[in-house]
Amino acid sequence: FIGNLSVLRALRILRVLRLLSVVPQFRVVISGFFRSLSGLVAVGGILIIILYVSAVLASKLFGDRFPELFGTLPQALFTLFQLMTLEAWTSEIARPVMGAYPYAWIFFILFILVTTFTMLNLLIGVVVSSMQEGAAADQEATRALIRAELVQDANITDKLAAVEQALADLKDVMQGKGPTP
Repeated sequence: FIGNLSVLRALRILRVLRLLSVVPQFRVVISGFFRSLSGLVAVGGILIIILYVSAVLASKLFGDRFPELFGTLPQALFTLFQLMTLEAWTSEIARPVMGAYPYAWIFFILFILVTTFTMLNLLIGVVVSSMQEGAAADQEATRALIRAELVQDANITDKLAAVEQALADLKDVMQGKGPTP
């Protein structure tokens, strides 16, 4: 029973996450990420559809000769995910398959172009765009505060000038000169 409580004590490390709310740059990144969630879900959905269609196609094309890579749909999905991340794709996936299917390079290159270079960059673009929108909104809020302070300063300056004029008039009255027009 005591051993299980030590796991809860280890969760104290999560206190470090407080830094996310304290450091302004972290807040910009986190708010940009949360603003981009709907776009990320959309791009992720498209990516999942592309992976699924490609896995079905790859299992039909290469599954009979390479059952360990493309034999079943889950195996094909995992292999294509490995291919999408570019992790050892030439030595473990592409070259063996191209030995049996010389035109398999067309499938692999098209898949990499669509998933790695297009879809993953689109994911990054959605997050960066949301972060820029958040930073622009923060800048506009800061500008609005500065404009409000400038208006308030102008009002105070006008009131101060009126008080100075009233003091000058009072001084003139006290000296017997009369108020200035």
